[in-house]
Amino acid sequence: MLQNSLFIFLRAFKRDHLKEHHIFVDFDKLPSLIKMNNDFAFHLYKRLVEMPDYQSKNIFFSHFSVSMALSELSLGAGGETKQQLLIGIGHNSSVFSTEEMHQMFHSLLEEISQRTGVDIDVGSAIYVSDKLKPLPEFLEKMKEFHHSDGFTVDFSVKETLDKINMYVKEKTHGKIDHAVDDLESDTLMFLLITYIFKSFDPSKTRQSTFCVDAETTVPVQMMYQYASLKIYYDADLTSKVLCLDYNDSFSMFLVVPHIDIFVELLDVQMFLINIYVPKPSLKTSYSLKDIWKGLGMADMFTNEANFTGISEEMIFISKALHKATLNIGEKGTTAAAVTRVSFGPMSYDPMLFLRFDSPFMIFITDQKNDNIPFSQ
Repeated sequence: MLQNSLFIFLRAFKRDHLKEHHIFVDFDKLPSLIKMNNDFAFHLYKRLVEMPDYQSKNIFFSHFSVSMALSELSLGAGGETKQQLLIGIGHNSSVFSTEEMHQMFHSLLEEISQRTGVDIDVGSAIYVSDKLKPLPEFLEKMKEFHHSDGFTVDFSVKETLDKINMYVKEKTHGKIDHAVDDLESDTLMFLLITYIFKSFDPSKTRQSTFCVDAETTVPVQMMYQYASLKIYYDADLTSKVLCLDYNDSFSMFLVVPHIDIFVELLDVQMFLINIYVPKPSLKTSYSLKDIWKGLGMADMFTNEANFTGISEEMIFISKALHKATLNIGEKGTTAAAVTRVSFGPMSYDPMLFLRFDSPFMIFITDQKNDNIPFSQ
């Protein structure tokens, strides 16, 4: 059975779109960061479709949200934990340093916030349990590089849930007013990325069928458009790829795999075509723990975790979750994502007690020669 999937990528932007700010960025290296994020998306997708729980299900996630979460975690990680995080996210120190990576994330968020012609906003927040004492330097770096708002809260009370949902509503201009249904008491951080677009003609919707597999079809509402669009055939994937431009900055790529091929192209070309696109409404939820472990990031889930850059307390990641929603309709596309990472105190093996309160033996040994000169 084919895996249904949809990727929404942020297209690389021209450097003249950026405004000057106090953090220096080598713009020649910015495409390398975007490539790193896109490569990470496919690695993450591959891990997801390999997981038994997610096979034969719709796959939708925000790799940008997850990679930003890992980048933020690397700000507070040290030693082998940090190295695993950087390798897992795809960072190559020969291309750009970790400092440059954080600087470029900052510039990317700056550039997105300056876009015109679309209703778009990026929200990033770190919520810290009042049981944890974070280092001020960590929160300052989160704010400086990733535009993250920092809050200290009690996750066990409902008021915290209400505050978080209100924050989401404000950051998305009222488009998303309920992103979080519940919170675990040990939650430390979750990241929000939202995209909102305007596309398609609302008068051109009609009933059609969607082929789930070779034997199953279901009736769905299809959006219809007749226009000159960019289409490409990928011989390696034996797939047709259609590009739908929201504007001069954002596009959605639709991939139709393993069907009769009607055109073979070496480059992207424009065609006048009739397009029918279903109006999907997806809600997905993933546990990232096994996925991140599969990408080589294992220490942070054990007593080997090193997060001394976050707190002087010995902490490790107890849970990592990702939730995403997608709605595509005639009035536009709404996509939202939450990446939540929960920290807990490290647990140690029970202390061993020995009481010599019954008959016992004593040996005095010569360790160098394995000789026992005295015994009792």
